[in-house]
Amino acid sequence: MDLFVELARLSKERELPLLVIGGHAVNAYGYNRTTLDVDFVIAIESFSKWRPALESLGYRWIGQTETFARLQPPKTNPPSFPIDVMFVSPETFAKLDAEKVELDFGEARLPVPQPLHLIALKLHAMKNPERLKKGKDLPDIVNLVSVCELDPEGPEFIAILDRYATHETRALILGLLR
Repeated sequence: MDLFVELARLSKERELPLLVIGGHAVNAYGYNRTTLDVDFVIAIESFSKWRPALESLGYRWIGQTETFARLQPPKTNPPSFPIDVMFVSPETFAKLDAEKVELDFGEARLPVPQPLHLIALKLHAMKNPERLKKGKDLPDIVNLVSVCELDPEGPEFIAILDRYATHETRALILGLLR
């Protein structure tokens, strides 16, 4: 099973929008790093429809918080990726969706947030001390700036830092980009 092909099919057939985020989105932009799951963001009210859609592929819901759900893959050879679903408000999803970019994921094309929005999501995640310790978001941000040719001193990038970065992460990012 090609999970990305299946996600594209389910999204289209069931009219369930999503945006790929996380490591696979970073990879689709051209910065390759290892990732062991598939992350996507949806409007929270659509999870009641996404869950059975993913279960139809053999995925099993294993837990949920206020902002995330995790689904375990079916036993396949080769193994499939676990799925992490991030929930956002309908308003936030609409903003992300309005400026989405379609990128290739093997044989599928799927929407991802535009680079600055993806960086904002990563900065938001880095506010969690455990997430910050893992250390994968910082290189993702720095490399997205590079591969997407973003201006690290431009007003759009600075506005994202002002809104979502802590003082510590802002200093780290700007120090690495200079």
